Amino acid sequence: MTQQEQSGRADRAPEIISLGDSCCGCGACSAKCPKGCLSMTPDEAGFLRPSFNSDLCIGCGACDSTCPVLSRNPVVEPVEVSWAKSLSSDVLQQSSSGGLFGVLADAAIKSDGVVVGASFQEHCHTVRHECATDLEDLKRLQRSKYVQSEIPASLYREVKEYLLAKRLVFFTGTACQVSGMRNYLGKLADSAFFISADVICHGAPSPLLWRKWIEFQSSAQNSEIDDVNFRSKTTGWSSYSVLYYARTEKDDCRVTGGRYGDDWYMRAFLDNASLRSSCFDCPAKRSCGSDLTLGDFWGFPSIHPEVDSSMGVSAVLCNTDKGKKWFERISPKLEIGPSSYDEVIGGNPALAASVAPHPQRCKFMRALAKGASIKELSSRWSFTDTFFIRLRRKLKRMLGN
Repeated sequence: MTQQEQSGRADRAPEIISLGDSCCGCGACSAKCPKGCLSMTPDEAGFLRPSFNSDLCIGCGACDSTCPVLSRNPVVEPVEVSWAKSLSSDVLQQSSSGGLFGVLADAAIKSDGVVVGASFQEHCHTVRHECATDLEDLKRLQRSKYVQSEIPASLYREVKEYLLAKRLVFFTGTACQVSGMRNYLGKLADSAFFISADVICHGAPSPLLWRKWIEFQSSAQNSEIDDVNFRSKTTGWSSYSVLYYARTEKDDCRVTGGRYGDDWYMRAFLDNASLRSSCFDCPAKRSCGSDLTLGDFWGFPSIHPEVDSSMGVSAVLCNTDKGKKWFERISPKLEIGPSSYDEVIGGNPALAASVAPHPQRCKFMRALAKGASIKELSSRWSFTDTFFIRLRRKLKRMLGN
C-alpha cells in the first residue's frame, strides 16, 4: 500500500474509535459495519469496546451513524404512565417487580413472535442477549441480571431477519442497547413487528468483576453456580435477597445468599463503584426510542397505600402509540392504575438522570484491572457506610418523608 493510500484510509477513520470511555458497549457499530472492520473486545475491566481494523475500512460511516453516543436523540415525553402488576401470584413471585416483562413476553410468544433479552451463560459467568421462540426458552430471559450483557453482531442480524420475514420481535434491554438496536434496524424499528422496552437502569457493572465474584461464590460452595436470582422476593419486594444456586455431588440444589444489603457485589454496584464510565453520562436516557419503559415502582406504597404492593409493582411508561397498544393488549392479565411521570421519578431518579461515580471508583477499577482478588477488593472497599447512607435516603423517598 502506498503512503498516499495509507493517508486516505487514515482520513476515513471512523469517529467511533475515538470515543474512549464514552462508548456504551452496545455493539451496534460492529454489527452494522459492512466490511467487518470492527469487533467488540473486552477492555481491562471486561467492558466490551470496538476494536478497529483500518485495512478493511472503506470509510462509509455506517458505524458512526449507528452509535447511540454519536447520534443522541431528543428526550421524549411518555404518551401514558401507569402502575401495573400481574394478576397471577406465580408470575409475581417469579418476577423482579410487577411481572410486566413476563406478561408481555408471553403475549409475544403466543403471537408466534420472538423475545430478545439477557440470559446467563457459562454457569452464570457471563450474560448475553439471545432469542427465545417458546415459553421454555423464555425462562432464561426472565429476572433481572445486574451485569452488562453482550449483544453479538449475529443477534443484530438475526433480529433483522425475523423482521424482514414479518415475524414479531419483542426486544428488551437497557436504554443504550435499545438505542443501538433501533439505529441498526433503521426503518424496520418503526414497523408494527418490532416492539422494544428499556428497563429503568441504574448502570452497567463490570463483567470482569462479576466473573471474579461468581468464581468466588463457586469456590466457597466447592461447586459451580447453576443460577442466580438477584431479586428474590423470599424476603419481600423492597427488601429483596440475592440468591446463588449450586449443585452438590448428590445433585441436590444448595441455596446461599441473603438480603441485598449483605451482598458485597450488590453494594459495589449500587454505590456506583463498578459501573461503566459511560453510565455517568448515559447517552440514551428517555431518548432511546423505546415503545415502553419498565421498572420497579419504588415509592408506590406511599402513593397508593390501598393497593397490596408487597410482591411488587411495576412502573409502565408508554412512550409511543405502539407501546400503548401493546400495554392495552395485555391489560386483562394485569391490575392497573393511572400514574404520572413525576410519581415514578420520585422513587426512580435514575429514570432520567445519570448516577454519580463513587469517590474512589477509579482506584477501585484500577485495582480490579491489575488483578486484585475479591478478598483484596472487599477488604479495601467494603462499601458498607456509603451503601447504608444511600439506603436510608432511598427509604425516605419511598416513604415520602
